[in-house]
Amino acid sequence: MFFLIVLCIYAVGNLYLFVRGWQALEIIGRQRVWFAVAFWIAALSFIVSQMLAMKGVAGRWLDASFVVGSFWIAVMLHGFLLLLFIDILRMIGWAGDIRPDFIYRNYPLSKAVIFGSVCLISAVILCFGYRNAHRPKVTHLEIPVDKSAGQLTGLRVVMASDIHLGRINGRKQLARVVDVMNGQRPDLVLLVGDTFDGAPDPVIGKNMGVEFDRLQSVYGVYAVSGNHEYIGTREKRDAVDTAFGYLASHGVQPLQDSVVLMDGSFYVVGRKDRSADARKAIPELLHDVDLQLPVIMLDHQPYHLDRVAHAGIDLQLSGHTHHGQMWPMNYVTRKIYEQDWGFLQKGKSNFYISCGVGTWGPPIRTAGYSEIVVIDLKFNN
Repeated sequence: MFFLIVLCIYAVGNLYLFVRGWQALEIIGRQRVWFAVAFWIAALSFIVSQMLAMKGVAGRWLDASFVVGSFWIAVMLHGFLLLLFIDILRMIGWAGDIRPDFIYRNYPLSKAVIFGSVCLISAVILCFGYRNAHRPKVTHLEIPVDKSAGQLTGLRVVMASDIHLGRINGRKQLARVVDVMNGQRPDLVLLVGDTFDGAPDPVIGKNMGVEFDRLQSVYGVYAVSGNHEYIGTREKRDAVDTAFGYLASHGVQPLQDSVVLMDGSFYVVGRKDRSADARKAIPELLHDVDLQLPVIMLDHQPYHLDRVAHAGIDLQLSGHTHHGQMWPMNYVTRKIYEQDWGFLQKGKSNFYISCGVGTWGPPIRTAGYSEIVVIDLKFNN
């Protein structure tokens, strides 16, 4: 149902954009047919490439189609919003009988100029969004935990979520992320889901995992699954196992409904994503956990935060929301989630929901930024 709704919105948005573009280009006459051909190739590229990938089709042309289609999502969204704004102004003008002479003196030319201006403004926005998506920034927090952690007085946790490695986000982007994370001198590195954009084949084929080999931390690197690791099962049945096996071969330890006690001082709990066929409930995961020690839990999607607080988790790290990724989708995620980005405290439990370091679909960010989170935990010893 969710994908059906998204598909309907995508279809309506593209149809509106095409009709207004076709009308605006009246001045070029029959040459509009080339506009139509280019438009629908771009508009259908993402859907067609996804469907073919699920059928097991592969190739550079498919990757190229996926890239074109991904960028088109951003083009469609921002073009739709700009044209809708212009149409609202037109309706206000008609209602108030405001008809500027410089527009109506040569209406076909004016329509073409306005449409060209929309294209130019969209291009500027997308250039800014692309730059914003490829420059990771560090969010730094200091969180006190009213528990003893053995001999530890503090712990520096560096986390990233939603890297979305695949056909769009590649080795170059991952290298930037690793460089920034290493620069924070972490005690512990945590990858909180959607490390892969889907099936792991593009990542493995381009050997992107060698960048993970460069990660440096005292207590190691751990990762949990996100919904996109499970989306990958549509292309490859054993996608999740393959993805985490590949990460493990490059020093990233999977935490799939499992718990690790670090140096007898604190726990790291990793949950399977809620997209999994089954996952353990929080009380089941914590059955053998000594809650007198600090507990950090990774759960990709930030749902049911009250249950986490009730269980006595000291810090939960999540991602998934992207803070909408592109304006105005951040207003949608704000309505869906109790907290769609940033720090939240409920009782003695602390939460941080990252807007993600990577992107889904278009490598564009016009809401939030590419985020790596550094949390300095201070223990009560």
